[in-house]
Amino acid sequence: MKYTLNTDFSSLNGPKAANWIMGFQDMTEDAFADSSSHSRLLGNLLILEPYIHTLRQGLADTGRTVSDVCQEALDVLWDYLEGKKAASDFEDFANNLYAATLNYNVGEEITDAQAEFYKKHVDIPWGSTCEWQILTWLSVLLMEVVAISGGRLDFEEYEEYEQDVDFVEMEEMLNMLADAFIDFTNTPLPSNKASDVMNAQEQVYQTPLFRQLIERIQNGLKAALSATPEQYPALREEYRQYAILPEEYAAKLLGF
Repeated sequence: MKYTLNTDFSSLNGPKAANWIMGFQDMTEDAFADSSSHSRLLGNLLILEPYIHTLRQGLADTGRTVSDVCQEALDVLWDYLEGKKAASDFEDFANNLYAATLNYNVGEEITDAQAEFYKKHVDIPWGSTCEWQILTWLSVLLMEVVAISGGRLDFEEYEEYEQDVDFVEMEEMLNMLADAFIDFTNTPLPSNKASDVMNAQEQVYQTPLFRQLIERIQNGLKAALSATPEQYPALREEYRQYAILPEEYAAKLLGF
């Protein structure tokens, strides 16, 4: 059976649900194969907005809010999508933010100027996986947009970038949340053996909580596929009010 973004995920048993998850990126690429880079960027943003809203809810419990650099990256992408900014307006910001996330995630060496940006904008008391995942996702989208637009690039991996905006980071989010939900749903996990983890994930996929997550993602991507540019501002306002998870799980996500 060939699964698509329109597949009723709630009707799939554990192994079939696992196959749907494993094929998520290919399914999404197929669905957006004939779509513009703007539609693909919109698909990412309509999932990022609820994810960041959940982050905002979790941070509120500790008296914090979403970092300025995260909000700026999100706003820049929306402004580009809505035609308010050109890629040349934010290519420096994109390269510096990408350098900062590379340095944090893999220890990549960065220039003095990039280190100054990191110190000023990113070197703050973070700690949660989802915060860094969101910032990394935003930085990748910014670099893809700059590359597609022919802007200045400080990293070789983007100098000959011939792809379009992709959905790799969205798949990363799905995989991370699948692991987190094992804990959130008290799913038994006897050990960290691959077989035990896979079995636990298959159980998680059948929970109402995870099915609700998939429905949110499917709805966001389908909205992006059918949207016209005139609808982008309204979708921005609509989706920033949604959450990727019920609010009672927001603080737990930050502690994962």
